[in-house]
Amino acid sequence: MGLSLVAAMSAAADGVVIVVRRDSPIGSLTRDEAYNLFVLDRRGTLAPFDLPETELARQALYQELAGRNVTMMRALRARLVFSGQGRPPQQVELEEMLQRLQADRNAIGYLPAGAVPDGLRILLTLGATR
Repeated sequence: MGLSLVAAMSAAADGVVIVVRRDSPIGSLTRDEAYNLFVLDRRGTLAPFDLPETELARQALYQELAGRNVTMMRALRARLVFSGQGRPPQQVELEEMLQRLQADRNAIGYLPAGAVPDGLRILLTLGATR
């Protein structure tokens, strides 16, 4: 619970980062690739993970990538799923996100910028305030 509060505060101040395990085969990620991966479900062999809608990091990610709030993303995802064009990333709590990122070389997720533990590598930073 405490880590989630700290992570949420960090997301608001430092932005959100898209991360993978340090030894992941993914070398880099552009903003467009992140949009395709997290918003449009063009994931290939990657396993993207999403935080719950109540997490500020999730709100920041989709606002930065797609210019959409949580409600708008829910509507977009419903259309994609209904039309058979995509499925949302698996939703997990913050602690499980960290575990999955550390355990799977193909896992990709996002965290508040100030909450990246050792063993993970940042591919893209979004929404950082300076």
